[in-house]
Amino acid sequence: MPINDALPEPPRGSMPPCPSCALTDQVRAVPAVHLAERRNVTVRSSDRDGRTSTRTQEEVSALGRALAPAPPATSTAFKILAFLSFPALVGAVATFIGGMHQRDVDAHSGPDLSPPAWATQHPGLYDLSDYPKGPSPLTSTATPAADANGTPTVLLVSYLLIGLVIALVAGATALFIARRRRLAGRPQAERLWNQAWYCARCGTAHFPPAAGMGAEAFTLTDFRSTVWTVGGYGALADRYRP
Repeated sequence: MPINDALPEPPRGSMPPCPSCALTDQVRAVPAVHLAERRNVTVRSSDRDGRTSTRTQEEVSALGRALAPAPPATSTAFKILAFLSFPALVGAVATFIGGMHQRDVDAHSGPDLSPPAWATQHPGLYDLSDYPKGPSPLTSTATPAADANGTPTVLLVSYLLIGLVIALVAGATALFIARRRRLAGRPQAERLWNQAWYCARCGTAHFPPAAGMGAEAFTLTDFRSTVWTVGGYGALADRYRP
């Protein structure tokens, strides 16, 4: 369940003081702190021709990542497979088109071994049995490498690339589905996360008594592990350190 930035923070009643310093002047709601640590940054880049392009990307600070209710929706392995599938698909399409074109050219441009017209007009004057049956050095042309069935090598390469694309897409899809299933408990984690408070003075997080999580202050590592465990993906807390 994604966080809606446009929704205001719901009323939360009395603000519980920080268990460490017993003060409330630096205490803020965890969702508000997390959203405040996300910002859009404009990135400029130049290509080889000197043209400059700009794009906007979101950056999250270490504090924002530490207070996140869940890990990223997509894993690094998924991003790598998805990134590799695009150039593989382009290469497969390009080589397939080139291979099909070359096969058509080979089918229509073979050496012409038929007797010349002057010989067929006077068959009694010439013995056509002596006319060469195979390609002569003067009429044979070089053709691209092909397999035993006459398929151009470039077409075989396209088949391999198509198989690679299918494997990459299948792997990325499997990772995405597994990720979605693993993060299925995120709504439960966010219900607890929405009740949490962060003390900027102490750098700790705590819960109100109604949350039933005790009155002690949690380090950011323990806070994230606690919230993620409620969602069923606590094992990922160590993997995604801020």
